[in-house]
Amino acid sequence: MLGLVLVAQIAVVASAPTSAVTCTPFEVSVAARAPGVVPPRIAAPSALQVLQLRSTSRVEDFDNGEHSALTEATFLVAMNASGRATIPPFVASAGAAHGASAPSSVDLRSPDDAQPRVLVRARVEPDRDSVFVGQQLDYVVDVELNTVARSRLRRNPTFFPPEMPGVLAYDLSLPPPPSPVAGARCFESLTYRRALFPLFAGPTTIAPASLTYSLPVSTSFFSREESFELRTDSVRFRAVEPPAAGRPPGYVGAVGQLTASARVASSTARMGDPVVVTLRIEAVGNVKLLPRPAIDLPWASVAIGEERVTVDSTAARVRGAKEFDWLITPRRAGAQAIPAFRYPYFDPERGEYQVAATESLALDVASASLAVSDSAPAARLPIRTALRAERAAPVASRLWFWALIISAPAPALARRLRRRLRRRVRRRSALRSLTSLRASPHVAASDVRRALAAALVERVPALGGGRNVPVARLLRRAGVTDRTADDAVAFLAELDQAAFAIDHPAALNLVDRAIAVARAVDAEAVRPSQTLARSTRAILLIALVSAGAAAAAVPDPLVRAFGEGVAAYTRKDYGTAERIFARVSARAPRAGDAWANLGTSAWARGDSALAAAAWQRALRVDPLDAESRERFAAIQATTLGDPAYVPPMPLDAIALGALVAWLAGWLLLALPTARLDALRSVGGGAIVVALLGFGTMFELQRRSKLSGLGAVRASRSLLAAPVPDAEGVASIVAGEVGALGLREGAWVRITIDGERAGWLPIASILPLDQPLQ
Repeated sequence: MLGLVLVAQIAVVASAPTSAVTCTPFEVSVAARAPGVVPPRIAAPSALQVLQLRSTSRVEDFDNGEHSALTEATFLVAMNASGRATIPPFVASAGAAHGASAPSSVDLRSPDDAQPRVLVRARVEPDRDSVFVGQQLDYVVDVELNTVARSRLRRNPTFFPPEMPGVLAYDLSLPPPPSPVAGARCFESLTYRRALFPLFAGPTTIAPASLTYSLPVSTSFFSREESFELRTDSVRFRAVEPPAAGRPPGYVGAVGQLTASARVASSTARMGDPVVVTLRIEAVGNVKLLPRPAIDLPWASVAIGEERVTVDSTAARVRGAKEFDWLITPRRAGAQAIPAFRYPYFDPERGEYQVAATESLALDVASASLAVSDSAPAARLPIRTALRAERAAPVASRLWFWALIISAPAPALARRLRRRLRRRVRRRSALRSLTSLRASPHVAASDVRRALAAALVERVPALGGGRNVPVARLLRRAGVTDRTADDAVAFLAELDQAAFAIDHPAALNLVDRAIAVARAVDAEAVRPSQTLARSTRAILLIALVSAGAAAAAVPDPLVRAFGEGVAAYTRKDYGTAERIFARVSARAPRAGDAWANLGTSAWARGDSALAAAAWQRALRVDPLDAESRERFAAIQATTLGDPAYVPPMPLDAIALGALVAWLAGWLLLALPTARLDALRSVGGGAIVVALLGFGTMFELQRRSKLSGLGAVRASRSLLAAPVPDAEGVASIVAGEVGALGLREGAWVRITIDGERAGWLPIASILPLDQPLQ
């Protein structure tokens, strides 16, 4: 049934089937056209339960210069009714214009045999054309189950989220919605929700998610379960930068709804004694991305302190707080004032810039007989100005590498197996026929020659080419020694003479001599294995195909962002440089230049923990990065057994060297000749060398992993027990990296080296395997 209504210049057409089954999904197609370039949005009536939706929009240009926007949508719906039912109008809107389709009717009949049905779809909320960088949008996966499936489901489905590049994601722990009234809806909904915060401007595509569930085959409690897997469609959205118009001075990228407050640890201080000043930003948004503001006091020196972040994802909107500490060391006595902090931010809900301001803080500074003067600032470290391509994934993580390792022994094993089978079969056939001539009282020389020739041809098939074949040369080519080949040719000539002689009856010793010749050839001849040739060609083909794998080029937006970070570092805006390099390294995790610059920017800003973590990431991407190794050594000197030690050895070179030795060793063992025993010994040695190389490769892979490692955020003492008043066992400085072990509540045990290990609060550790934001 078609309905067409023109209201406020929007035409809406809906098409539905004339008959359907109660609580069984059916499709309704809706098209809406509006003048202009804004595609209309189509909303389904509340009487329909929408299970899935597919929608496309486009803008059409006419010859007269006018434009028309068209939206086409397909709704998969279900109705909990019976008999003749009415589908209410679908409403479309574009700006202030609205339009609705005509209602249609559908005949609903009761289902003959209700079957379990499970549907899944992915979407983003809010459904907008674009969102701002740093603004929250929700990735939602809806699982719809009909009554039969819900009653048979013994456990909740398992949701496997996809990779989400270019965003920071939080799992939302929202309470489940109230159960619908019985009979009001055909399908019950389960919803999985994640909060996403785009990190870069531009379009983003989220790959399909998968959902697995199990249903019993029958209604019996002991019935076995059958597993199913469903996949959603891809989800796309576009992120845009906050507008440049109206951007206040000092804005560095904060997005959300913010409030700010400041406090000082003590209202009194002495010249030369540091005091802690804290700025607290409470925000509805991603507080992890909030940058540190700058502070400049002419009467005191300022050092950057710790940062603390708390995130609350139990509500629909992610919120939390971030605190920034500074160590203020006064140089002048008297009543001093810390000016109010002004923190500009962009409010995506209002679409405008705001400024969160604090009250000014008063500090009474007493004079001191000895005042600590500022030391000369440290020289700024040089920074890398070009972003090179990402390093390719290690060869040991590729399928072709392990395929070559597994397939390399196949030719030698197949040759050995075929040789054993060939010896058994041949000794039972032609050679056995020759041996059976001993039992005959009268044996003709022609019979002996025929049996010997059959045994030789069976062992060396090249001899079966005719009477004029070069027997001696073919035997030598097959691996037979010169002496045995000459004896065989001479004996065959003797048999030829005996076979055609009139008065030369065959003697029994001819049979014995023929058996001896056949056995000598059988023992020495080696025929090349077809399995070797095929396997060798397959290995070479796999190697040639896989040799083309290379690192992907870095996208142009990342190159531009990298350049912006370099420019910010050059003008000493270290906070902005750190934030930009953190985004680039998150998007290109195998670009060592981005990690190295992130560490350099964090070091210049005074964040030793982040600098150490970034340099560690750079070293584990490229163990031969001498610059990052030297800079990390300024924070922590490591030895071979320390968790933070990264051996300066190229993983790919060792893996490829071990692979070459492995292939060469098995190839030498598979050579089809009995005269290369020395080369086979070399092959065995090559295999031993390859095994040692593989062992080194596995150790380097283990060393390159970041899981279980953390950097210390501030200098402090390691405690003997997980309690605040425990005895200190060792001292550590900010930026040192260690292995995380046991956890007790809010405490974790960390091992720095063979002599220093103890307990620290988890909040004082920066994990290396988490995004360094």
